[in-house]
Amino acid sequence: MGEVHLQRHDDIAVIVLDTPGRLNAFTRAMRAEIGRLLAAVEADPGVVAAVLTGAGDAFCAGQDFREAATWDGATPWVEEFEQYARALLGFRKPLVAAVNGVAAGGGFQTALLCDCRIGHAGTRMGQTEVRWGLASVTGTWLLQRCVGDLRARELALSGRLMEADELRHLGLLSAVVAREELLGSALAQCRLFAASAADSFARSKTWIYESLADELGRVFADAVRLHRQGFASGVSQHGAARFLDRGRRARG
Repeated sequence: MGEVHLQRHDDIAVIVLDTPGRLNAFTRAMRAEIGRLLAAVEADPGVVAAVLTGAGDAFCAGQDFREAATWDGATPWVEEFEQYARALLGFRKPLVAAVNGVAAGGGFQTALLCDCRIGHAGTRMGQTEVRWGLASVTGTWLLQRCVGDLRARELALSGRLMEADELRHLGLLSAVVAREELLGSALAQCRLFAASAADSFARSKTWIYESLADELGRVFADAVRLHRQGFASGVSQHGAARFLDRGRRARG
């Protein structure tokens, strides 16, 4: 299973997802740990901002299907994901995603819930869930808010990954930099945000969160209903098994 690491670069926290061999796919426990770390960072007066990134050459491939293949309709993973999304969106300090490779499904949503996303030429992002037996609900809603309904429909229903140029054109990446400059650029963006008064920044983020909170609740209520249907029918477990089988065949 994967881990989540907390590093410090002076007064900026760097939270690193680390699932070797799985493109940093996360588990329920990893998401809970990220939420715990964000709460600790927010409460620490010595930290002005946070960067979220992945170990190695990936940001986060979303849910670890080794775990999802064992779920059924009663597994409360969507409710837990709502808590995770609220922890990201409600974080009152600057939060920048250093998207160092693929960000798919829940990993893509994680990046979209940050204040800013910086990538490199090899960054690929997309809402891939429909391809693997999962209804595309929360990710589609986020895409609708980012790129509009028509483009969001095409992206969510095709499940395709976008390359860095398209991501930059759509505004899903704020900047594309050289791979070796990614973390430094994310830290610099944190410092740009942190140059504002911490109080006014925090109050602005609080309003942004509160303006979305009720709508977010309705979206997740729909997600609970639709995902439970998928797992009750076995379609979602079958999709997870297909994904795992594809990975085994790719590794030979």
